[in-house]
Amino acid sequence: MKTESTANIYRLKNLGLPPLATIEDIANATRLSPEYIKYLAFRTNFLYKTFTIPKRSGGNRKIANPSRALKGIQGWILRNILDKLSSSEFSMGFEKGTSILDNALPHTGSTFILTIDLEDFFPSITGEKIFGVFNSIGYSRSISHILANLCLFEGRLPQGAPTSPKLANLVCSRLDSRINGYTGPKGIVYTRYADDITLSSQSLNKLYKAYNFIPFILQDEGFSLNPNKTIFSGTRKKKSVTSLIISGDTVGIGREKYREIRSKFHKEFTGITTNKEHLHGWISFINSVDRKSSIKLKNYIACLIEKYPDSEASKNFLKITEKNKTQ
Repeated sequence: MKTESTANIYRLKNLGLPPLATIEDIANATRLSPEYIKYLAFRTNFLYKTFTIPKRSGGNRKIANPSRALKGIQGWILRNILDKLSSSEFSMGFEKGTSILDNALPHTGSTFILTIDLEDFFPSITGEKIFGVFNSIGYSRSISHILANLCLFEGRLPQGAPTSPKLANLVCSRLDSRINGYTGPKGIVYTRYADDITLSSQSLNKLYKAYNFIPFILQDEGFSLNPNKTIFSGTRKKKSVTSLIISGDTVGIGREKYREIRSKFHKEFTGITTNKEHLHGWISFINSVDRKSSIKLKNYIACLIEKYPDSEASKNFLKITEKNKTQ
């Protein structure tokens, strides 16, 4: 007769997850000593460097950067456990193969859009919920406790650890299910990109009702909305979803952003600024989310190269073009 622990090990193996039953199993899998695993798991509060960065909306965001050793074992947990688990279908951020474009596309064709920001997203997720993620997939209470501790800072999910984004999505699976359970039957489209929630509908009244009801779900799940970053948009206001502009059935970066980016390239080619890596990043970004604007930008760059052939930017882009031809 199988014991509960044996059954859990079979379950973990069937899920393709490492069958960790003891701290020695974790040590063997990570090639660290059991004593060092204990040190990392129970001294995490002393293994982070914290700093703040300014938020766009004002105030500061606390970033907790784990030590090299702690980040290493967090990377192992991410690759071998968390990345093998599925988040909800409504979660578009921090998932392989998804982007801000995937978050915006479901809302095309909608007349009205509501965007909601979750306040203090990562710190709102408690150690108890992280323990629940590991315990629910089959790890024992003691192993779940160790794995959770390795991913926490001061009992909360730290913004800065490699495991935090995926864990946040897994914790939010129930939140996603509950919100869609309310919005779906009403014909409201729901997606979430990290702490950005987007709802869209043909009826503004339905979105107002959803806005009044959803805070109760958020509160029950341990979250709260930021009222200063709640935006209703529709026929008279530009519809923006995670920085992309929705116009009818199309999604793109929008005219204002395109002009801003084009100006950056002009300054680079005329020698006003020098940041070629930054420009290549913009090319890559636009190509991934807005093919039409990407073609326009490439044509504009070709014109700049022709107009300023001796500029450092022209020489750099021509080198890359020649390199790509030979590959």
